[in-house]
Amino acid sequence: MDYYAIAVLGPNVLAAAIIAWVVYRVLTGKKTEHRLAMGICFAFFSLTCLVLLVEKTVGDMALARAVVLLEYICESVVLVALLMFVLQYIGLGKYANRRNALLSALPAMVTIGLYVTNDLHHLFYNDVAIVPSHGFYMFDADYGPLFLIWAGYFLGVFLITALLMARALLETPSYRRGGLRTMTLAIGAMALTSVLYVLSPRNDPRIDILSIGFTIAALIVFFGERYSDFADLEIIRFREAIGGMDDAVIILGPSMEVVYANGPGRKLLEQNSEFFWERVKARGLRVPSGPNRWETAMVIDGEPRHFILSTSDILRQGKPIGMVMVFHDISNRKGLEEELRRANRSIRLLNEVLRHDLMNDMTALWGYLELLEATELNDRQRHLVGKLIERARSAEAQLSFAAEQERNLATTTAWHDMQAIITKVLGQVDMNGIRTESHLEGLQVLADPKLENVFHVLADNTVRHGRKATRAVVRAENTETGLEIIWEDDGVGVPTESKENIFSKGVGDNTGLGLYLAREILATTGFTISEEGEPGKGARFVIRVPSGWFTWKMHPS
Repeated sequence: MDYYAIAVLGPNVLAAAIIAWVVYRVLTGKKTEHRLAMGICFAFFSLTCLVLLVEKTVGDMALARAVVLLEYICESVVLVALLMFVLQYIGLGKYANRRNALLSALPAMVTIGLYVTNDLHHLFYNDVAIVPSHGFYMFDADYGPLFLIWAGYFLGVFLITALLMARALLETPSYRRGGLRTMTLAIGAMALTSVLYVLSPRNDPRIDILSIGFTIAALIVFFGERYSDFADLEIIRFREAIGGMDDAVIILGPSMEVVYANGPGRKLLEQNSEFFWERVKARGLRVPSGPNRWETAMVIDGEPRHFILSTSDILRQGKPIGMVMVFHDISNRKGLEEELRRANRSIRLLNEVLRHDLMNDMTALWGYLELLEATELNDRQRHLVGKLIERARSAEAQLSFAAEQERNLATTTAWHDMQAIITKVLGQVDMNGIRTESHLEGLQVLADPKLENVFHVLADNTVRHGRKATRAVVRAENTETGLEIIWEDDGVGVPTESKENIFSKGVGDNTGLGLYLAREILATTGFTISEEGEPGKGARFVIRVPSGWFTWKMHPS
């Protein structure tokens, strides 16, 4: 086999093999209309290359005519499928319907009919010859005027698709141009070589412009699919899934370039481009190792908008290749929260006035009770005065508790260094010789500002109710649903029948508000507390913190 044979066979075989591989990649993915159109186009593209190869090996005229007919059929399918795919690809899928597919195939069907019936009219071609060269053959014909229908159709479809792709490329933001560039170059290569193929002299068998052009297009497609996800097939699937979402969705690539954005995402980028990238750089978003959520604000249509920004990795074979960013608009919620804050301020003002008046009344009541105590009273009167004093103390405690709860509700959550809280609490509470240990290094908890009070209560509970307690330990354990912060001692523990009652208001010494208040403080942020120790072997208080409300600066061993 000489160099000419290699030059003839090589392009066709290479193009067919490459496109067959691309067809496999396309059709083994998720079945969608655009994938089907692409698969059909490339499958018949590959078959066309093989037919062109077979054509060069046929020396029999009848067989050569049949092979050329097959070539026309394959090329017609390629043209129709290519047009349907391009319409889908550039966002004009509503035109890629069955009716338009049949209309676009009409010129091809006319061409095939004219070719088959040529012996009746000889208007498609004349003077057919098989030209041999270097062991190969070329079907050469003197084409008639009706061949112009096929030539115009063949060139027209390629030129239209190339122009559609080029226009889409110019009108598309940079973050979506990767695939468009590849497809535009591939279709442009086929369009250019098709023009040269139709216009070039057909009497030189050494010239196979069409095969060369198809090979160039195949190579562009191959490298585009291999290294840049040329067809943006994944992105097209995203468009179907998230294109109608109200949330702004932006997808970043390996180099933190924007590769896709839905409608709200594009608006966000167009109106806040500099601010967006400043936030990206400030957060150090370089494909993080896990999901993140935080609140941010941007200006949209001239109005400040508040968002919850969620980010998560895009993984391929276990390696991060990009990031999905979802901006959930919470502006309406923010407005409602502000209205609620104003209402709460009004309620707090009213409560303060009422408590002030009640405390003044309590002061007067205590004065009268002191006078009564100094008066000579019989036993029944003294008993009644005692009841009044008891009720007065209870009312005073309730007013103090209400004030404490109001202060809790008036504040917002904050991040707490748990080790610092325990250190502070143990420095303020007289542990009466009880040895304490804390294993909360690196733990940060998002909780009520009064979280410190909870551990004051737990420490005080160990001192006052632990009795024989000699040791208290506070530690944390990660769970499937979040985190458990555990306070336990080696005292007498809590009787089984009392485990739930100890968190009720009025249970215990003095006002009985300690553990009740602790539970209420924790409940403001969705935390829970329970006593799970074994009676006789010590108390064990377990505080459960939901996922997202804590973080470890350094993970526990």
